Amino acid sequence: MKVAVVITLSKNLVHYCKALVASIKYFNSELPIIIIKDGSFSIPEFRGVENIFIEDSKDFNKLHNLDLYILLSKLNILYLPEMGYDYDYYVHLDADSILTNKIDLFSNEIYDFYILQGALKNYNEGNTKKFINQYAFNPDDFPEYQFDLKNFYFFSASHIALHKRIFPILKEYLIKHRFELNKIFLNDKRIRFNDQGFLNLITNVLSFNKELKIKVNNCGIYGKETPENYPLLNLNNIINKVNTEVLFIHYTGPSRKLSLRDHNYGDILVYFSIMFYKNNILSYYLSELKRKYNYYLKKIINKINFLVKKYK
Repeated sequence: MKVAVVITLSKNLVHYCKALVASIKYFNSELPIIIIKDGSFSIPEFRGVENIFIEDSKDFNKLHNLDLYILLSKLNILYLPEMGYDYDYYVHLDADSILTNKIDLFSNEIYDFYILQGALKNYNEGNTKKFINQYAFNPDDFPEYQFDLKNFYFFSASHIALHKRIFPILKEYLIKHRFELNKIFLNDKRIRFNDQGFLNLITNVLSFNKELKIKVNNCGIYGKETPENYPLLNLNNIINKVNTEVLFIHYTGPSRKLSLRDHNYGDILVYFSIMFYKNNILSYYLSELKRKYNYYLKKIINKINFLVKKYK
């Protein structure tokens, strides 16, 4: 069974991605990493690294003309075989994540779709309906489809694993619903939250139709979680490769800080960031200094431009 890790990368997440790449190589050095770069920026630090392959979202869009950029860029995974890649499973990890355990998901029983951060829920129970309607879609808006509301999949599209055999049918639905997908945070259509809404919709449709075999393996946490709730998730266990019972930490917007060390589990994040520089601490600190300088410079420029427009 051939497995590859896929990372979709935007410019503002490059510093997180360095830690993610280092963590993948630390726990799963055998796995190839495919980085789909989305945007006009260069990533020389990843080029020439063994077993890392870099693609540009522009090249995918020349292939399919579906305008899959920004918050839709991860759907380009479905077109990796046309770009010359041939793996059985593609594991997508958001760039603002780090591995904290070995990727060991697959068994002899073949599943089409793995949910790595989500659950099987009763749609009408508690606040479930509210969250699904807001962050995925409202089933009532899709009279053309049937759903099992008592067994309803709701998950983050950021961390999933897909078998290549389901790519053709997912592409059919993608082409059908592309006009209902926004590539920015604008939820004015039936499908909410971009690629997340699309994948939640189609997996539930195909599961109801018995066309998709899904396995839920809720094995990641968000960066806002605190160490008190996950006692095995600590730097010492990471270093010694002791099972942390958590596959990854996902640093979404609410959990991000300017300094990596200030994040929850910041010592782990810094550990892998330094590892990316082959444990050259000076290179790491110089990179961080440059990033923070650019951050504050951009803030100053934006403030000046705002004041100029205000008093012009």
